[in-house]
Amino acid sequence: MTRQSFFARCGLSIILATAACSDSTAPTTGSAGFESQVSADLAPSAGEDVATDYNFYATASGSATGATFARLMPTGGSSGSSTGIFMQRTPAPSPSGLTASAIVAWINPACVYTSATSNFVCPTLTWMGHSLSVSYTLFDSLGVAQSQYSPTLTASVALVVSDTGAVAYTWNNNSFADTSSHHRNVTLSNLLGSPDTLHIWNGVGSTAIHSVRSGQITKTYQLSSNDTTTNVAIRQPHGLNPYPLSGTIVRNYSVVRTKQASDTTTHSATRRVVVTFNGTADVPMTVGTETYSLNLDSHRVTKQ
Repeated sequence: MTRQSFFARCGLSIILATAACSDSTAPTTGSAGFESQVSADLAPSAGEDVATDYNFYATASGSATGATFARLMPTGGSSGSSTGIFMQRTPAPSPSGLTASAIVAWINPACVYTSATSNFVCPTLTWMGHSLSVSYTLFDSLGVAQSQYSPTLTASVALVVSDTGAVAYTWNNNSFADTSSHHRNVTLSNLLGSPDTLHIWNGVGSTAIHSVRSGQITKTYQLSSNDTTTNVAIRQPHGLNPYPLSGTIVRNYSVVRTKQASDTTTHSATRRVVVTFNGTADVPMTVGTETYSLNLDSHRVTKQ
């Protein structure tokens, strides 16, 4: 799954789940009503957040054609151009539903190395209404920073990625507008070996979402979270093994509702969201004490 296909359908997935979980019934007002609704209202956006991270990890781990992170080759485009972040195999395959530029990785000559920081900084990419800023550092097996990638000596890549954007969509006579920002500080490890057979992701991050939902019921939410990724393992080649075998993504959310219908009373709560990967598209997700299932392909959240 590419970032392009992800963004193209992310609106539908949130809409389906949100309409099913929260906006199809009359609002229950007051603090008690908010507390009873908050997990169901949060679940679709939380699932979309986790699906965003899954998409990022899977895409940076390799392409849909089976090329691994380490062996991707740069596309055309001058150094420093916005297209320079994209990479593809040579010769470029044309799998169904993908364009050559839809295969993404982060090791690229367009990313400028600075010896003082041992860091590569990539040009900002504006794409599908989102702006991405990427930097990374390469390390050998002893944790020593490297000035260039080596297929035999590079053991891990530490990436800092910021992603901001907006999406608007409609469903079932309701309109949705979400503005989001994500920040990730993550490490891709276990790259040694020829070929490298299992990529492992660990790291932390943060997420902020301003969500406006209007139609049957108007709701405005401010969502923020501290995020932790632990040992998310993706077997290579990724094209043949699309889903993480194991690992977890945990998000600790602060949920603030500032409007529901005519009620502009501010209500707030916290929820811990845990997604556990299992090698399939359907993964368990808990929101507080409630249990859901998240489909990594459709991004739809279903109450269990």
